Amino acid sequence: MSRKWLELMGFVLLALSAGACSETGVGDACVPEQVPAGGFLASETYLETSSVQCATRVCLVRELDGDPNNLQEDDCPLGEDTCVTASDVAASVYCSCRCGAPAGSGLPTCACPSGFQCEEVLETGGDGLRGSYCVREDLATPQE
Repeated sequence: MSRKWLELMGFVLLALSAGACSETGVGDACVPEQVPAGGFLASETYLETSSVQCATRVCLVRELDGDPNNLQEDDCPLGEDTCVTASDVAASVYCSCRCGAPAGSGLPTCACPSGFQCEEVLETGGDGLRGSYCVREDLATPQE
């Protein structure tokens, strides 16, 4: 394993042991198992719905630009737009849960804990994925 990957895993373990995790698991640290070629796009939200790292089984990636497997030091080189640091990953990659399901689907939902708001993330796709998920308030789409 690369040194940067080990640093990220150490950061995840530290976050978990610090007791900062919510009772529901929402907000817990996770590391996506699948990363798109070229990394994530900050303009998109990604869901990994079979994450064994999350009690909720949902690892959400939001507003992360780049590949979390290619971590840089905490200070990115000037002019590098897709530099990903451990603090970027900690802020943008976390366990979530579905707080709103399509009408009539009968799928279970959760209540978002403090610091999170329920936001529609997927408007298309099957009922098993479509719906709203708990998103950190600082990463949520501003309400009009």
